[in-house]
Amino acid sequence: MLSAVVTLSGCSYVGNLRMPSMPSMPSWISAPKAAPAPAVAPAALQATERTETWQGIYRQNAETGRFTECRTGAEMPVAQSGDSALLESAYLASRSAPGAPLWVEVQGRWVQRARTDMPPSANAKELVLLVERFVSMSSQTSCAAW
Repeated sequence: MLSAVVTLSGCSYVGNLRMPSMPSMPSWISAPKAAPAPAVAPAALQATERTETWQGIYRQNAETGRFTECRTGAEMPVAQSGDSALLESAYLASRSAPGAPLWVEVQGRWVQRARTDMPPSANAKELVLLVERFVSMSSQTSCAAW
């Protein structure tokens, strides 16, 4: 099975870019990279000011993006700020079907925000992934290969 990886480093535009050696493939397709060493212990997902590299499974239903972190299996919503628009755009261009899972690598941090499914008066908080930089996306549908 062919596995394509989407890589968009430091850019905020995905157009009809083509690689000179492969005119039929978008220029943002590249080979997968080795996973970096874990930055935190698996059970330590908590709000932080420190940006780290995260790998996991991303899927989007309607307007809600969800990220399942590979090391812990924790599933969290993705904040709709930072580089999340670029992540969403790459996902929509690469998915095989609506809601299909794709492996992604992002740089970001976990932040607390008010829960969107509760009234503001409840003062309920949830942990979300703030994507500060979208790094890459692969057609892999699980964390097993990473």
